[in-house]
Amino acid sequence: MRKHLLTAVCATLGLTAASVSLADAVADFYKDKTVTVVAPSGTGGSIYAYALLVSNHIGRHIPGNPTVIVEDRGGGGGMKAANYVQNAAPDNGLVIAELHPSSLVVPMTSDNTKFDFTQVNWLGSVAVRPYVGVVWHTTEADTLEKMRDTEVIFGSSGVGGSSYQYPVFLAKISGAKMKVIPGYKSGGAMNLAMESGEISGRGNYYEGFLATNPDWVRDNKIKYVFRMGDDHPDLMNVPKASDYATNDTDQKMLAFLEAPLKVGQAFYVHGNVPADRLSALRNAFTAMLEDPVFLQDAEKAGLVIRTRTADQVAKVVNDLYATPRNLISDLDAMFKQ
Repeated sequence: MRKHLLTAVCATLGLTAASVSLADAVADFYKDKTVTVVAPSGTGGSIYAYALLVSNHIGRHIPGNPTVIVEDRGGGGGMKAANYVQNAAPDNGLVIAELHPSSLVVPMTSDNTKFDFTQVNWLGSVAVRPYVGVVWHTTEADTLEKMRDTEVIFGSSGVGGSSYQYPVFLAKISGAKMKVIPGYKSGGAMNLAMESGEISGRGNYYEGFLATNPDWVRDNKIKYVFRMGDDHPDLMNVPKASDYATNDTDQKMLAFLEAPLKVGQAFYVHGNVPADRLSALRNAFTAMLEDPVFLQDAEKAGLVIRTRTADQVAKVVNDLYATPRNLISDLDAMFKQ
């Protein structure tokens, strides 16, 4: 009698026995388990803050309601995290990774990487954000034009990261004397270095500053040198990187470099995650983005939510990886000089 009742309920809901079984299998797998969200940047910056936000909310939308924790694997502009997730971490759906946008192009500009973002399964992106290069307010050379005569030191995470590549590229196409020093573990470390005078500037997402150092924006403690990515009403008077890309080659290189900004703070899992768990995680991610509690916490933390679907992220990535090799080689040579 009970079996017939379950069958009738499933038929009423438009479910099949197979779909119920799959849902149960996913819930059984995740029950009493711990899911790890890997942050590709150290604490103190907005990239880590997004990973923490997701870890605090996605668990209640995953069947079986697993415990979810965040793990810091910052370093190398996101390369440390990407290498770990794609080559060493469990590939069974218990590890969710946040993309460090700048690491997206690394496999195309370096022969030493062992990860490939066309081979992962995307869940979607929580935020697509504009990028800015800034200097501390006491810096006299506060434009690329002024930097043609005065050297300014920028900090960065690693040579494969946006905090290195974007300023270096802008320096090359504008003639600015910008010395970019890699090695800072996180955005928070770079912020401290800028406050102390160890460096004069850095690149960052504009809304990253709004999230972690809103007083800098409010009190004009930073000056904006250039911007990249989507327009933002607060930044319309800041020179665009495209203003300095005056020939076809520079414009194509800029389009390549800006592609990660179209992906933003995307999250993914290993390509080997079983299809039923992948579907459950994608559904959980989508449900989380519409969760009022999630959105309230994001607002409290000053984190913008400007989403992209898994398919939208995958398309940008696949198009990016189709870029001609000769253009990538020219960019690679630029960053190694």
